[in-house]
Amino acid sequence: MSFQLSLKCTSCGQEHEPQTHVTACTECDGVLHALYNLDSISDTLSPRKLERRRPGVWKYSELLPIREQKNMISLGEGGTYLHKCDRLSKEIGLQNLFLKDETTNPTGAFIDRGTAVEISAVKERGFKSVCCGSSGNLAASLVAYAARAGLNSRVFIGQRGNVDVGKFYQILAYAADVEIVKNHEDALIRAQRESGRSHCVMGHNPHFLEGEKTTVYETCEQLGWTTPDWIIVPMGNGGHISMIWKGLNELERTGLISKSTARLVGVQADGCSPIVDAFQRGDRKIIPAKVGTTVAFDIGVKSPSSGQNALVAIELSEGTAQAVSDREILEAVRSLAKLEGVFAEPSSATTIAVLKKLVESGSIDGSDRVVCMITGMGLKYPEIARDFVKGRGELEHLLSRVEGRKFTTKLGETKVCILRVLSKGESYGYGIWKALRDDFGIALKIPSVYQHLTELTGSGLVISTRTERTHEKRQRNYYALTEKGKWTLTQLEKLER
Repeated sequence: MSFQLSLKCTSCGQEHEPQTHVTACTECDGVLHALYNLDSISDTLSPRKLERRRPGVWKYSELLPIREQKNMISLGEGGTYLHKCDRLSKEIGLQNLFLKDETTNPTGAFIDRGTAVEISAVKERGFKSVCCGSSGNLAASLVAYAARAGLNSRVFIGQRGNVDVGKFYQILAYAADVEIVKNHEDALIRAQRESGRSHCVMGHNPHFLEGEKTTVYETCEQLGWTTPDWIIVPMGNGGHISMIWKGLNELERTGLISKSTARLVGVQADGCSPIVDAFQRGDRKIIPAKVGTTVAFDIGVKSPSSGQNALVAIELSEGTAQAVSDREILEAVRSLAKLEGVFAEPSSATTIAVLKKLVESGSIDGSDRVVCMITGMGLKYPEIARDFVKGRGELEHLLSRVEGRKFTTKLGETKVCILRVLSKGESYGYGIWKALRDDFGIALKIPSVYQHLTELTGSGLVISTRTERTHEKRQRNYYALTEKGKWTLTQLEKLER
């Protein structure tokens, strides 16, 4: 039984009834957190009682916002291993390093915790369908849990921008209704427009956030109801780290732990670090990132919705926030896999990358007890394996054959040449026709060029970028390569070496 009292805005303090269907504050559009009757929980919940329960997110149902057990949807999320590192500890210079290994969740990411609670809330409120704008872990998790709950699901994916191949396969496997839109911003807008007839799932929805905090419940229980000295967390929207802080406070208020001494470290990638930038400036104003390019796709959030809450959590815990480079992230992926047998996606490995820096600088002492949140599995990002075989020609060639031929051998010479023309920048039909004639000696009629462009667009290799009117009042359509088109062209060039 849930002991929830209300939903409270973290910005203006406005409280909302717990069973109302709101995903943000109705007064200021701020992020909502669930409040509980913690005094009553402390009288009914004890470590011994929790010990007898089955591991998983729903073990802590009193501290979650679902009222009836029949509405609790599960695929076996939570109950993940707290991995004591020996070899990696020695390399970094620590005595007590632990990984909270979330790669073993049903869809391979910690987000399953949030999705389980969110979909349960959707069921409790009688919705029949859900949607989201995402191409990453959120979308993959959402469609899996929607299938489990018997709900229809729809995912909007931006054609421009980064799409993790492994996650895209997951989305397709669960038979979701997938619609391709222009970019990630359009995907979010389209999903929000569906909210009148379908429940729109976003990373800052209050029920979703409540599921995420269970990582720290489990961590403290696995450490004998004590807290580590440091908890290091990847930050995208900033929701996870802020909920870890909320979870620590709830455990303390209920008496399950004594006063928390854990200091929180938030980490982002250099290419997109708006929360870290605000922390280092010494203020709580989040300025949206302009670049947003990094191998850590899932935390490359330009405008983090829970950014201010993340800053509060870091400051109140007397923690810190730092960004790491793509090179440091890839080195961390390799170290985790080689030394501890954990294949993490780049976003997760940021915690190890920043840990190394903090130990080297003396900010973290070698005797401190540290927990790094490993939030997602590397198998969702198979391209990362290419970095592991650099310099080994026979393996690089084999990977090129495995990866590239599936997408490139069916492309004819003319289409490949069109990709090469567009690799130099966007162009229009006549410009492409002229480049094919002058640079490659390919003579085509203009309609044939447009037929090839239509087929390349349908394959996701090319996208129409804009339309303009010429001085003769004719319509001119411009085209450019998508990320998939760039990648495919790279694979072709490798195969030709």
